[in-house]
Amino acid sequence: MISGQPARPMRIGFVIHTLGLMGGTERTCCAVMNGLAEDADVTAIEAVSEGPPTYPLSERIGRNLLSEKPVSLLWSAPKLIMRLYRIIRNRPLDALVVVESTHALYAVAAARLAGVRCIVWEHFNYTVDLGKRKRRWGRAIAARWAHDVVTLTHRDQAMWREKAHPRAQIHCIPNMAPPVSASRYDDTTRIVLALGRLSPQKGFDRLLEAWSLVEQDARSTGWRLAIVGDGPQKDNLKRQAASLARASIQDARKDVASLFAQAGLMASSSRFEGLPMVLLEAASAGVPIVAFDCETGPAEIIEPNQTGILVAQGDSAGLAEGLLCLMADPEKRKAFSERGKNRMALFSREHVLSLWCSLLGI
Repeated sequence: MISGQPARPMRIGFVIHTLGLMGGTERTCCAVMNGLAEDADVTAIEAVSEGPPTYPLSERIGRNLLSEKPVSLLWSAPKLIMRLYRIIRNRPLDALVVVESTHALYAVAAARLAGVRCIVWEHFNYTVDLGKRKRRWGRAIAARWAHDVVTLTHRDQAMWREKAHPRAQIHCIPNMAPPVSASRYDDTTRIVLALGRLSPQKGFDRLLEAWSLVEQDARSTGWRLAIVGDGPQKDNLKRQAASLARASIQDARKDVASLFAQAGLMASSSRFEGLPMVLLEAASAGVPIVAFDCETGPAEIIEPNQTGILVAQGDSAGLAEGLLCLMADPEKRKAFSERGKNRMALFSREHVLSLWCSLLGI
């Protein structure tokens, strides 16, 4: 390097299935890329195209595509490896971040072949594979051949170290919460909000079971439940909700901030999570949370009986009682709201980006 010549920005690639879906993984990936793009040269590499990015993406971020149409990550692995290898070399990248362990099946090999640092970013938790062997194989590859693995929670970090016997370094970097709302909690609101994909993972069938108990209790007078989202269980959930007086299933919306602004409580009934963005959004908006205590996720966001209520996994009666307890106590709801906002400093944009910059050496 010529003396006095400034060093070029670090070049970082992010491999993700697509940016065109509306989910927590896509949302947090765009947020991290946008933040890093302020100091680094960032490239988004989509495995397939599902249309334009759903969430805001900085104009500074380049975009590449590995395939015009859906492909098998296993049977097409050789082609994907070579296409990704060429992108890495042509940029040329200094580091590759692989979003989701299934994409480690080809992306780790491409990074190794190109001689660049490879970081696999886990978005579920080590015990969840959704019945897909390719996710288990991807995690095995990541543990042995990636340089680093990033988990969303300290609990998952511990499980990777215990169960995967990794050669890779295992780091914990949480999802990024949105900015904390300046609005004060409105204790007159009477909406319990549940938000997410209408799939078995989110357990909305269990929430409706709990709500049937809530409606029978006088403490719930005036309160109603709004489950907002789209997904394969929508019709079944609508049939289940039809027998309830104050529960509705509503279409997914992008303007989630307006939903939180109208909510008095947030309910989470998931069977499993990584680190749920909806709970970070709720806490940032000052909405107290009642949630099942999944293996990973809610316990790192909620301080029990300080910012929300954690309920034993699968205890629908306990979930109902947690909601009823807060419905009957507006002062506790207001206290939980303020403390929940304060806790979001652990998930702030500045803190999360500082962890990524430290890991990447920016």
